[in-house]
Amino acid sequence: MEARIFPIFPQSTSLFAKVLILTFAITTLFFVLLSLAIYAVIDIDGEVGRIAAPVALGSSWAMMLFIFFSVFIWYYLSGRRTNFALIETHLLIRNSAHGQNFTYDQLKTDEARIIDLRTELEYLPGKKIFAIKAFFFYGGAYFLKNGEKAHVFYTGMPRVVYIPTHSEHALLLGPEDPEGFLQALRESVSS
Repeated sequence: MEARIFPIFPQSTSLFAKVLILTFAITTLFFVLLSLAIYAVIDIDGEVGRIAAPVALGSSWAMMLFIFFSVFIWYYLSGRRTNFALIETHLLIRNSAHGQNFTYDQLKTDEARIIDLRTELEYLPGKKIFAIKAFFFYGGAYFLKNGEKAHVFYTGMPRVVYIPTHSEHALLLGPEDPEGFLQALRESVSS
């Protein structure tokens, strides 16, 4: 059986851009306020005021922007590279940080269903166990709002596939085509 690949629902690039712009604005505002506070207490005409303070503040600002941008870009790329593969004996969740694989006998596919997170709020991810969470990507192990543990991989699309398992973690997956994924999963299990 050839692997059937289902990509994760695409993340919003406009939301990602907004996050980067907001990060830039907040970081810049913080360093402007910090600069004003520092220059209020030091001698502006002294050596510290002319050379050391601007260099220290400028390099700290650049370093903070680099760190924040790197983290958000890594989250974004991690989400974009996530997909769900159905192979002969397994469901593979391919993700650079928290990939998982499940044999079909571990899954309760007869109880699997598509849920709408706008109306079934108890299935929303809550407290992280071991996961990454950004404005545009959830990936890893979470406690759901109903207290259940789940491996969650979705990008904010309200319709996700919920798959109970025989272990302590359920699956909450956000493929681009939830109906097609669920149908293909059931076909793979029955064959």
